Amino acid sequence: MRPTLSAIFILATLLAVAPAQAQPSTPPDCSPLRDLVQIPEIKYQSPQLLSGTLMLSDEWRAMPGNPTAAGQPTCAWQRLRFFKDGTGPWRSTGDALPGPTLRAKVGNLVQLAFLNHVDPRNFPNTLDQGETGKTDGCDVAMASRKNAPTTSSQIYPRNDTYPNCLHGSSTANVHFHGTHTTPSTTGDNVLLFVRPALREGSALKPDDGFVRQQFGQFFDWCRANGAPTKFDQLPAAWREGQPQSQRELLQLYDTTAPYKGVNGNLPDPMKLWPKNAEKIQAGYWPQYSIGAFPYCFPLPVYDPQKVKMGQAPGTHWYHAHKHGSTALNVGNGMAGAFVIEGEYDETLRNFYKATAEHKNWGLQEQVLVIQQLESALPLLSPTAQYIATAPDVPLKRPPLSVNGRVNPVITMRPGQVQFWRIVNSSQRQFVQFDSFSTKGGGTVSWRQIAQDGVQFAVENYDRIGKVNAKFNLATANRADLLVRAPALEAFYELKVVQSISDVPAGTPSTLLTVRVQADPAKKIEPPMDFIPADPQVFPKLPEFLRDIPVRNYPSRELKFSTNPFPGRKGQGSMPTHEINGELFRDGHVDQPITLNTTEEWTVSNSSGIAHPFHIHINPFQIFEVFQPNSSAAKTPGTPCYANPADSSTWKPCQAITGPFVWWDVFAIPSARTDTLPSSVCTTVTGCPANIQKYTTCTSGTCTVTIPGYFKFRSRFVDFTGQYVLHCHILAHEDRGMMQLVEVTPLRTSPYTHH
Repeated sequence: MRPTLSAIFILATLLAVAPAQAQPSTPPDCSPLRDLVQIPEIKYQSPQLLSGTLMLSDEWRAMPGNPTAAGQPTCAWQRLRFFKDGTGPWRSTGDALPGPTLRAKVGNLVQLAFLNHVDPRNFPNTLDQGETGKTDGCDVAMASRKNAPTTSSQIYPRNDTYPNCLHGSSTANVHFHGTHTTPSTTGDNVLLFVRPALREGSALKPDDGFVRQQFGQFFDWCRANGAPTKFDQLPAAWREGQPQSQRELLQLYDTTAPYKGVNGNLPDPMKLWPKNAEKIQAGYWPQYSIGAFPYCFPLPVYDPQKVKMGQAPGTHWYHAHKHGSTALNVGNGMAGAFVIEGEYDETLRNFYKATAEHKNWGLQEQVLVIQQLESALPLLSPTAQYIATAPDVPLKRPPLSVNGRVNPVITMRPGQVQFWRIVNSSQRQFVQFDSFSTKGGGTVSWRQIAQDGVQFAVENYDRIGKVNAKFNLATANRADLLVRAPALEAFYELKVVQSISDVPAGTPSTLLTVRVQADPAKKIEPPMDFIPADPQVFPKLPEFLRDIPVRNYPSRELKFSTNPFPGRKGQGSMPTHEINGELFRDGHVDQPITLNTTEEWTVSNSSGIAHPFHIHINPFQIFEVFQPNSSAAKTPGTPCYANPADSSTWKPCQAITGPFVWWDVFAIPSARTDTLPSSVCTTVTGCPANIQKYTTCTSGTCTVTIPGYFKFRSRFVDFTGQYVLHCHILAHEDRGMMQLVEVTPLRTSPYTHH
């Protein structure tokens, strides 16, 4: 007899509440060239179900820092908030690992009990009191620091205002990148705020038994009915009327939470339960929870009778998405891979399976989560490790790590092909995969096979996924690679270029090392090779991922801009990052969209930073890209030259042809700024008419900014609700480079007019 979902959930043993740990007495280890850590997994139980417990906790972890002047690695114990599997003993390596890999199948119902067990007492400098701040501004209170003055100090930013300001927060939620699911209720809902469980000594409210009981009931209901649409579809005892119900716990929080250093002093506008009660009364889903939240949503199989798009199998990921705290929380490690398997994976495994002719074959998989770990944002704390010492000294950034370790070692056998799923969860750095080092004529090689969790069409595998073709992963981008080891046993370093540019340049650094080492008992005969670009062999592209037809679709334009140092209107010394001239406006829908429509968007960029554009729920197909900083666009006399005196040349000279690649993050090409010769103009009105709005002149010298841009098509299908688009340099998002999207059903009139 198959167990019910409640039985499956109740069988999970949640971790007991442990007292706060003292900092470990042993030295932390952040040394390079240790073996790659295999990330723990929460895996599907059947073709129908992925069920598990995702816990947000806090513990001491080894944090790598920048090398010393002598090149020696640095390392320190730091108290971090991070995700972990909440269903059994946590076997810590001491490393700042990403969260557990979620492994589902297309067609699964995803059921995750999300528990927030962070102890806010371990993070006294966060702004959790009503999510507004300890003073009237977006500051970090110094009073809670040991031996600090009792006044509050606006460390950073100087001119930011709530809600667009950086701060730490123990409130959290989970965003599931790449999932085709509802953005509302218990789906990919980033408008939720899950507060830590309340504490009485070592006891938590809600306690594990109550959570198991209530979520077990709800998960059974969700399996029978699908994701809920109304709050009253959750168990009544979870909602209200019980000592540990959400209403009672939120009211307890409202009457006991500290404000400006005084417990129980929370002003009425900052209390949480009245905000929930208002939403529930109006028929909306409430935003605030205490201690736990039940995520439940399907990953739909494509069935044209039911959905217009299905779930794409591939490498996706998840991370915390609390506005104002996203950068810091992801820097702590609140991110993980989300692998969704389907026919794509089955085809690859079948091609590489071991047979009598293919001795010791088999497709070994590596899940690689690139992180940029930090316990404090450089601009948030005056004591942060990476803060610049002077205006002309470049800001040092935390080193990149893979699965919690700096330059880890992956072992391969001679002639082996491995399947690498790569997630760039860095909150800032782009990573261009450049090359492997060569030893004695041997080198490791790769072919890219998927982008952002969507496989290439076979034609793109042939023209984009060429052997060792360089590719650039902006923050939140993913790539699937087939990686082939040479016959020569040696250590091979993977070199990457870090940047925030669509045309990266600089000295490559080592991201990881491959050790090619023979195993006589598992010799691969014959050597494995890349899957061929043969439509009869290569994974078949699902029908719903075919190219969107070229038609006359509704269009929109988004303009990303950075106001340069020293800031706008003399308000402060930090630049602002805006979309269409505005910062994020809480509660304001910027992009209303009608359900089951297709649109074309133009996304441009007038700054020197390649802001990574990301929109939730819906992947998009790019059909035009203009990079004014590409070598072709900057070389006079060539057909692709973008002439700064003639805006009619500011366009790509080569068209992108289908089949198009699907993305859910794309770095908007950076703008180019040129100084115009005096023979062209010395005043704005004297410049060519078609460049005047891009030109500024000072003392007879004129400069023109050539914006970069891309165009995409996307289907807004199957799901209504509110979600966001934003820059995925997460500090930019936190400071306001974000907009609210709402997809609503087509509204028709009951009247005729004829």
